[in-house]
Amino acid sequence: MNINANDNRPVMVTIRCCAYNQEAYIRQCLDGFVMQKTDFRFEAIVHDDASTDGTAAIILEYAEKYPDIIKPIIETENQYSKGDGSLGRIMIENMRGKYVALCEGDDYWTDPDKLQKQVSFMEAHPDYSMCFHKAAILNETDLPERLRVDLIEDRDYSGVELFEKWTIPTASILCRKEVFLLQTKGENRILYGDIIHILKCAQMGKIRGFSDTMSVYRMHGTSIMHDPNKVDARKLRYPEHLLYVKDNFSFIPKRLINKYLCRALLVKSRHEKELSKIIGDKMKALCYSPFTVAVVVKERIMRTLFPHSKIW
Repeated sequence: MNINANDNRPVMVTIRCCAYNQEAYIRQCLDGFVMQKTDFRFEAIVHDDASTDGTAAIILEYAEKYPDIIKPIIETENQYSKGDGSLGRIMIENMRGKYVALCEGDDYWTDPDKLQKQVSFMEAHPDYSMCFHKAAILNETDLPERLRVDLIEDRDYSGVELFEKWTIPTASILCRKEVFLLQTKGENRILYGDIIHILKCAQMGKIRGFSDTMSVYRMHGTSIMHDPNKVDARKLRYPEHLLYVKDNFSFIPKRLINKYLCRALLVKSRHEKELSKIIGDKMKALCYSPFTVAVVVKERIMRTLFPHSKIW
């Protein structure tokens, strides 16, 4: 029997799980929660965002079987699509733990001691705001595996390193609850919430990596990150995301953000349909470019303006 049964102690860990149309995956995810062996109390806030398949029914099935662990929130209206932060506020209002562990409904945990290992470290090291670990990759797409979640080492990681070389699998993260309460400016510009969460952790304390493989990162075609129908839209919004990072996290070198901004604006320009926006993006890219890159950008702008010129 899990230690949560008839346990009146305060909740040590809240597992934050968001799910939408993940009927094929959610059982494996929930099994990873209920198998955890701990000497503390934990809960799993499992939020179904108005799924149109059988995801909600499975969540309620597990909530009935494991009422001390699975705490369901079943929406009748999709919160994520509102774009007003409703989903995040709902989750924060329901999190009771000192620590928060993340796991999306299509990923899953493989080690029953995962939470115990991470909490033991955090309790012994109060100057750390977060820890994470290595994960296995389950690739169900034809896309290459660009996120090297299998290379994580036993060491500290800086916020700059994690921003420059993203390696953290979401389902591996455990952090202090206070991180979610940190307010920043212009959060409506956020495109990739995971990296912002990591930067907030880096701003509040140290971050530790573990080389233990304790979860699986699943790549599939219907996920937000890998759905080809959503890729172009994200490319159009990415420069604003980077400007948000620049405005809120001063420990990230501006030259590094500017390099990414230049690249993102050039990519955005290739997906715009109006000539004025194409030229505008290329001009902005020129502003963020180092001189050696600026020459190339300027040439591309001139090619756009005067495609038939013999100069080129």
